[in-house]
Amino acid sequence: MRKQITKFAKSLGFDLVGFSPARIEDKYLKGFDKWLGTGKHGGMHYMEKIEQRRDLTNILPNAKSVICLAFNYYYDQNELKQSHGRVARYAYGRDYHKSIKKKLRQLTSHLNEIAPEHQHKAYVDTGPILERALAEQAGLGVIGKNSCLITPKYGSWVFLAELITTLDLVEGGQKRHNSPRPFKIPTHICGNCTRCVDACPTGAIVEPGVIDSRLCISYLTIENRDKIPKGLAKIIAETKSLYGCDICQEVCPHNQARQRSHDHDELVKPIAGDQLDIQKIKSIDSEIKYLELFAGSPLMRAKKSGLQRNADTIST
Repeated sequence: MRKQITKFAKSLGFDLVGFSPARIEDKYLKGFDKWLGTGKHGGMHYMEKIEQRRDLTNILPNAKSVICLAFNYYYDQNELKQSHGRVARYAYGRDYHKSIKKKLRQLTSHLNEIAPEHQHKAYVDTGPILERALAEQAGLGVIGKNSCLITPKYGSWVFLAELITTLDLVEGGQKRHNSPRPFKIPTHICGNCTRCVDACPTGAIVEPGVIDSRLCISYLTIENRDKIPKGLAKIIAETKSLYGCDICQEVCPHNQARQRSHDHDELVKPIAGDQLDIQKIKSIDSEIKYLELFAGSPLMRAKKSGLQRNADTIST
């Protein structure tokens, strides 16, 4: 069954497929509790929906397994032009939530055909689950010091998705399950490397694997709805970060010489592209115009007001 699911998922374009028990190990739950308890989630109050994250049967009764999937989104960026702001790689083309949800619906239909007596629930980034923990448990990669899931083949340039199922797909059962080791080394893949910690211009990586969202440029330019604090705004202006940030990924040794695996997927057809003209963003005079420019793009998340706030920050 696992081989059949893997083959079909890869035919849809998923690069990595793994299987985790539908149970989060305590180490992840304790880390998440500490992160929430110290307010490092900032204004992302939806993260406080913890009971479903603790127990996936609160999402899907009798859940046994999670099919964990990864989709490579890496591409080379052009040199940043004068008076332009940088757009993070993940936001280059169509919103990955939409594209990957379509693939998940196809995978769910396939499961309904081969196992009609079972139920399934699919998520891509938006569900109340700890997807990096599940991906690590499934052996897709290892969570690095920058908190990203790092895979052997694609580094951390991957979108994650999950399909919770009542199918029992983990060999040996949940209690005897041991996470596969994607990297064939006895120690943690980061070792004593601190490149991501040292490179983060705002100091958002406060300890290995822990991000203080309130300091993170990605959070500040995307999720944050308030005015950006003056000191952080100055750093954002210096880095020309218009939407999101890739700095901690760009310096990671595991991300060097990575190739993109999807040349023709809709995700890499540019909408925002890798950079945008600051003055053009500031001159958008209506929500309708914003929609015309960025419909279907991840930039809809920041809304016109958020992106123009970012543009003003860069040009100040």
